[in-house]
Amino acid sequence: MTKFTYHDYDKNTKSCKVCGRVFGSKPRTNNCPGVPVRKRKEGEDFEVNLYSINRRLKDNAKPIAYADYNDFSQSKRRDYSNYLYSLKDTEIVDPLLPPAYESSANIPKELNAISEVEMRQKKLEPKQGAEPVAVTREWKKEDGEFYRYWLYYYNERDTQSGDSLCYITKGRLKSEYSLSDGWLNKLGKPDLFLENPHYHRSPMMKLYKISRVRDFLKANAEEYAEWLVKRDKFVINSKRLAEKRKIAKERRSHQNELCLKCQSSTFLDDGIFCAVHPMGLPEGVPEDNYCPDYFYFADYSAFEDSET
Repeated sequence: MTKFTYHDYDKNTKSCKVCGRVFGSKPRTNNCPGVPVRKRKEGEDFEVNLYSINRRLKDNAKPIAYADYNDFSQSKRRDYSNYLYSLKDTEIVDPLLPPAYESSANIPKELNAISEVEMRQKKLEPKQGAEPVAVTREWKKEDGEFYRYWLYYYNERDTQSGDSLCYITKGRLKSEYSLSDGWLNKLGKPDLFLENPHYHRSPMMKLYKISRVRDFLKANAEEYAEWLVKRDKFVINSKRLAEKRKIAKERRSHQNELCLKCQSSTFLDDGIFCAVHPMGLPEGVPEDNYCPDYFYFADYSAFEDSET
């Protein structure tokens, strides 16, 4: 790697023969970058920017220039990140990606590019068989931390109305697609995390791309169909059991009311005590029928008068 060295001072031009900086007298500092100092040109880039365009340095690649301000503040600080490399001395990292650009402004206009973000806003989706024409490196926030991802662009002529690029929440996947936690684990991690717009203190919303969900269900169509049948049976049985529990609860509540009114029972510290059934209610009460020994007088005073 090129290192900062002492300037090769030329008395006639009063400048460094290597970097081109001009000095009033011979400099004594070793902040010459070892290459010409100039502005960045087309076809050149910094090493830190190469990954953003899906490229990396080839082995033994050397810088061809050093980008600095007019006051040469970067070279004075010996900032190695300002070395410029020719893109000819780089190679593609991921050959499966479409051409990568530093930003959307660098994408050629003839590509008529539209990003997936814009497509979602306009409710567009790629036509069947359409391929992305470009990508850019963008930032996302997940669990409070920022990270970078590839944003795809399509030729706008290769789009149509549709929602395949839209996202769906985890809750809707469970309610609309009947996906359990096990199926969500098979689907994989969410495609996007967003802050909850309704409750800022709530966990991040987990969003899945609809096109990915549909492709996943299509690839697992047979297993998914079997799961839906099993789930429907489970839901029916669950509702049936819930209804039974509801009825049983209502019957127990009504039986308690009867016991409280019954002349054979009294209310103690430990609960209701029945003189007829001190060990508990008979079998099948109140599930099948109410207590057969229920005895109640609406007007007990009238009963006493009849006894006399």
